Amino acid sequence: MTEQLRFPRGLYGITPAWDDIEKLYKAIEQACEGGMNVLQWRRKNTPFEIALKQAARVADICKQHNTLFFINDDWELALAINADGVHLGREDAAPEFVRQQAASHNRQAPLLIGVSCYNQLDKAQQAIAQDLDYVAFGALFDSRVKPEAEKASLDLFPAARQLLPNRSPRPALVGIGGIDIHNAKSVIQAGADSISVISGLFEQADIRNTAKALSNLFEN
Repeated sequence: MTEQLRFPRGLYGITPAWDDIEKLYKAIEQACEGGMNVLQWRRKNTPFEIALKQAARVADICKQHNTLFFINDDWELALAINADGVHLGREDAAPEFVRQQAASHNRQAPLLIGVSCYNQLDKAQQAIAQDLDYVAFGALFDSRVKPEAEKASLDLFPAARQLLPNRSPRPALVGIGGIDIHNAKSVIQAGADSISVISGLFEQADIRNTAKALSNLFEN
């Protein structure tokens, strides 16, 4: 029997910083069609009103394909468009605060919360104790998006598995940073439940088939 997770197993796409927004909408649709389970909207420095309009459009695309929709950093935007979840880094609001804010909204489902743990096992332990939905480790490989990101070892996944609660559903373990079709299998074999991919998905010639190939790695 497959383990029950609090966050979907499989491909977790993150939007690239393209200026051509129509191109981005099409790319997201293709990734959804290829089997992407979750999309994270990551658009730094976009004014709130514009972000609201753009993210609402993407939320609709994701909904049509049963793809979960997460917002990077901006929990207010996530609540405003009724996103499925929010991803928080160390510079962002505390998960407990975001959870309290979400509880005061009239949501049909709780806001899912995932956090960046970088290469820090103690940070993952804290997130697991807070009953969050996923913990993400990275950068696992050299990343074109964040070339300065600190490196994280694949050994973090088996170590983090030892910290997981013995109950179902459990928090998911997510890998991020320079993941593509050539190295994704090693991340899954190390124990990642989900892989976050930016360039390795959206900068490819055939986004739909790349999403399919990355998703299929979880079947074997």
